[in-house]
Amino acid sequence: SAIFKFFNTIGAKRPLVVWYRVEPTLVSAEETIMRILPYVAAGILSVLAIIHFIYTIHDFVFTPRYFSPRDASLLAPMQATRNALTPTGRDYWSALLGFHFSHSIGILLFALMIVLATNLGIDWLKVLLVCLGAVYTWIAWRCWFHIPLMGCALATGLMLAGWAVP
Repeated sequence: SAIFKFFNTIGAKRPLVVWYRVEPTLVSAEETIMRILPYVAAGILSVLAIIHFIYTIHDFVFTPRYFSPRDASLLAPMQATRNALTPTGRDYWSALLGFHFSHSIGILLFALMIVLATNLGIDWLKVLLVCLGAVYTWIAWRCWFHIPLMGCALATGLMLAGWAVP
């Protein structure tokens, strides 16, 4: 197919129009799949972050359900207790919801960075993002539960596999 491209040359009064043909390159199905793996990783993280955000909105607006303690009698003391870090600040429950909101936004930005690193081919950022994914996987293993652990581990593996192909 013919490609129409403009080149601005130094000292040219108008852009130079260049026509050239691009020969199609054959890419194997395996290589195509490997190239989309980082996008799948970003999709997984985005879905988890959006669900987390929706659950946080629910607990913020309605009767807490998703991030409230299993022992319902602990919710009222959480709402009455101040955080030790900021004794004059918001109650512990509000601080917890704020953390959940910011965490959701952070994971969405992480997914966006994966897409940008893939589209723009920023190799140093790819290394940083795989390391960040490994850290999130470790945090999920130590502090969260099985769904974020599986999502973080899978996303990290997909990034690593997709970016290993030159």
